Amino acid sequence: MTERTVWATLVVFPLVGIVYFTVILTQAADRSVAEISWVTPMLWAWGSLIVFIILGTIASAIATAIQAEVSGEKAEFEDGDERDKQIERLGNARAYGMSSFGGLVATILLMLDVDRFWAANTLFLAGLIAGLIAAGSRAYAYRKGL
Repeated sequence: MTERTVWATLVVFPLVGIVYFTVILTQAADRSVAEISWVTPMLWAWGSLIVFIILGTIASAIATAIQAEVSGEKAEFEDGDERDKQIERLGNARAYGMSSFGGLVATILLMLDVDRFWAANTLFLAGLIAGLIAAGSRAYAYRKGL
């Protein structure tokens, strides 16, 4: 994962999360949890995360190339090196705890026979938070060092 992708993730994850939970909470305002249509919005949210991170990374690469061209320099795009791999591992390690905790909470909710809505949204929220922890850790490592 490049630094470009990390910054795209830091922008996209909160925005998609806000939109998703706004859609869900709007429905929750006037109906019971069992009646909330959450599957389709969640699928759209996951798909949007993927698409917008890719688009953000591409837009960043294009902007870098244009900036280099305007300043008369050659655009340099990194392929990734050992440092990138270490930063990737650091972000994954920090996000692992949140993912594990979310999985544990969702499992307990299912064991207690709570509506699937709660388990699914617990996993979704844990995934968003874990993604932000990972991307935030990576961005910090890119800027301040390991």
